Amino acid sequence: MTFTGIAPGHASLLGLAWLARVGAAPAEALQLVMGCSERVARDHIRRLEIAGLVQRDAMRRGQGALIVITRNGAREAGQPVSRALRSPGPATWAHACACAWVGAWLGLRGHAWCSEREILCDDFWRYELAYEDHRGTARITHHPDLAALLPAGPVAIEVELQRKAVGRLRGVLAMYAQLNDPDGPLVGIIYVTDRADIADLVARAANDVGLCSPALSFRTLTDVIAQTRAAAGERPVDRATKDPA
Repeated sequence: MTFTGIAPGHASLLGLAWLARVGAAPAEALQLVMGCSERVARDHIRRLEIAGLVQRDAMRRGQGALIVITRNGAREAGQPVSRALRSPGPATWAHACACAWVGAWLGLRGHAWCSEREILCDDFWRYELAYEDHRGTARITHHPDLAALLPAGPVAIEVELQRKAVGRLRGVLAMYAQLNDPDGPLVGIIYVTDRADIADLVARAANDVGLCSPALSFRTLTDVIAQTRAAAGERPVDRATKDPA
């Protein structure tokens, strides 16, 4: 398809507003959120790119491109320029993609949610924890990767793609055990991972600190993506090639 040269319109800017929440996303996740065909999504992204509101970061061969909001894009979306990611690279591609898919999964299934960039600006999600490691007692600030805002209350979401040190993981889970007690501010914690060894490690560490079902639950990233596609498939798809004025 040849780009028409039309500047970003209303639909393109709606996609930009969602991208400003997550910072970066694979093209398919953005397409599903926008509710358009792949062809139309490419047109929207191209317009945004020419306007300097997004950039494409090519990932490894076969993984496509990561669509990243720029400082101008964040400003255009009415967000602080701090919402623009600083030079995402190979070490952060997988995590950025996974978090974007989880955000799309929540939104397309009708749940209010908070992105990592929104969580970083909200003291409600900033927790202090202490854990033991080979150096002694470590004290750090921790926040979840995303959150679902359910009628019953907020649920923290951790996207766990790499193994954490066992001591630190126990500290995080002990913190969540306290936050999920009957008088705590949270009503659950979801771990998203496609690695069985990580899920098993989290489950065993959670059991050690008294955090168990139903407060703790797991989702695979594979299921998150499949359910996002299914939820998007239930909506009408805009196959028009032009952006509405």
